This record gives sequence, structure tokens and C-alpha cells, in this order.
Amino acid sequence: MEKILIIQTAFLGDLILSTGFFRRIKEKYPNSHITVLINKGTESILEGNPYLNEVIPIDKKKTFKNPYLFFKFLSNLRKKNFTLCFSPHFSHRSSIISYFSGAKTRIGYFESGFSFLHTKKYHRPLKGSHEVQKLFFLLEESIIIKPEIHIKENQIVEIDEIIKKLPSYIAIAPSSLWETKRMPISKFSDLIQLILKKTEYLPLIIGSKNDRYLAQTLLDEFDSKILDLTGKTSLIELSYVISKSKCVISNDSSPIHIASAFNIPTLAIFGATIPDFGYTPLSDKAYISEIQLECRPCGIHGGRICPKKHFKCMIEQDIGLMFDNLLKLIK
Repeated sequence: MEKILIIQTAFLGDLILSTGFFRRIKEKYPNSHITVLINKGTESILEGNPYLNEVIPIDKKKTFKNPYLFFKFLSNLRKKNFTLCFSPHFSHRSSIISYFSGAKTRIGYFESGFSFLHTKKYHRPLKGSHEVQKLFFLLEESIIIKPEIHIKENQIVEIDEIIKKLPSYIAIAPSSLWETKRMPISKFSDLIQLILKKTEYLPLIIGSKNDRYLAQTLLDEFDSKILDLTGKTSLIELSYVISKSKCVISNDSSPIHIASAFNIPTLAIFGATIPDFGYTPLSDKAYISEIQLECRPCGIHGGRICPKKHFKCMIEQDIGLMFDNLLKLIK
């Protein structure tokens, strides 16, 4: 029996996009025992996933910065006797973890840090392929499988009672981990104004507890005309909220990929990053709003401030055009 380790300690969106990859590995190795190593705090999104036997969350900030804790972690991992390791996360630490896992076969990317520690390597183009396709290059396949999020009834009892009482709604995620990937909240306000004026849908604001200040700005303006669930849901509850929405409006962030898991129409807003990086929606109905500028992209993940100091990629977003395409998505 193959004992397989998959290292995916990237952001939540990357983990969600990897779920189809997990499924395919289980299909190729049906009698295997699959363990996935992930970033602590994201593990709940994998609850109920039938293709995984073990999920190991790691506190990267704590463990990677402490040599003693890191080598203790590596020692414990090696005791699990892995035979095969996939490393779709391409940091040098992931390559080290792969090597010390003890797996005889270690598969990763040429472009990863310390790639010489892999026994089999494949190219990962920065642009031109969807992130899901890049994952499948490690299996010598060029396919796309939509992400999967498995929700159990006992995980959504409370949120389901809330959702049942609501009218049809559009889920709006105004935040992102990186400032230059966030459309200004005033722009979201303009879009919500149009939704309230010209549709019958309820604008429902979603996000983490760190995004409450953005939601509060909208609440101060719209009060009871919108509903704010920011910071009030678990990841699985958030996924359920998105799965029941008419459409999702989001910056280039994880709600896009949650929506893809349930094939929910998606309006994705790109600023500092570009669709060509491969993190576009996989829902059947989607629209990408972006401004064509020579300075884009200004980073792989975005950044804290606009390097050019003008932030035109978000300030010049056309809300009217965005709304017109929203109407097409919700038809």
C-alpha cells in the first residue's frame, strides 16, 4: 500500500483548488493512505473529504521559525513511513519537508526552491495555465477538475436556520489578504447601490473577522438593507452560505474558489494580479472585471501598496459595466 504525503501549506484558495487533485490521486492509488500537510487554520475546509485519511495542520510561523520545533516536526513526520510525496507547494521549506519525509519518490516542480531534493520534477509555468492544471502536471496529466467541498448536515444546523429565512441573495466578499487586490470599499458601495435599486436580491457581506471594518463601512451606509455575516461563520458555514447564493462577487481571493466548488456564478475583480496567473473562477458562468494597464501585474500575490502610487487597477474599475455583467450572470 502506498503511503502518500501531499504538501499544500499555501493559502486557503490554493488548498481549495487542490481538492480535485486529492481526488485524482485517490483514483490513481485506490488502496493508498493519503495524508495532507496544510497551513493551520484551514483544516476545517477538508472536514468530510472522503479522499483523505489524515490531515496535519502546521503552524508555519511558529514551527518554521524555530529550528528545534522544525526538526522535531520533521522527525515525527518521517516516522509515518511515507513511500510517495507530492509537493505542489513550491517553497524551499516544502522541498525540505518532502526530502525528510523519507518517501523514496518525491514529486515536485523544477521551479520550486531546493528542487534538487525532488526525485521527479515537472515545469510549472507562471502564466498561461490554470492553477489546477499546474497541479495535474505532477501526475503527467493536463486536465481540470473543479474543487470539492464536502459539507455535513451537522456542520450547518445553525447557519441553515438563518439562510432559510432569507430572500435570494448575492454574496459579496470585499476583502483580500493583500491590499492591492482589494477594490476600494466605496466601489463596492456603488455596486451595492445598483443591486438594491435595480434587483430584488439581498446583498450579503461575507469575510473573516479581520474584515469587519470593511463590512462596518457598508453597514453604516446601508443599515438593514444588507446583511452582514462577516466573521460570523466557520469556513464550512461560509461555504454553505456561498453554495446557496445567486452569485458571488469577490476580489481575487478564496471565495472565488469556494464558489467554483458549487458552480455558483462568479464576478471576479482583479487588480494587482492578472487572470493569466491561473486563479480564475471555474464556475460555468463567470465574469472577470479588470483594467488593462502596462504596470499589471505588480506582483504574484499583490502587495501592501501600489508601486506606482496611483492604484488605477482598482480605482478605475467600471461599476456600471460590472453591474451589467452581474445581471447576465444572475439571469
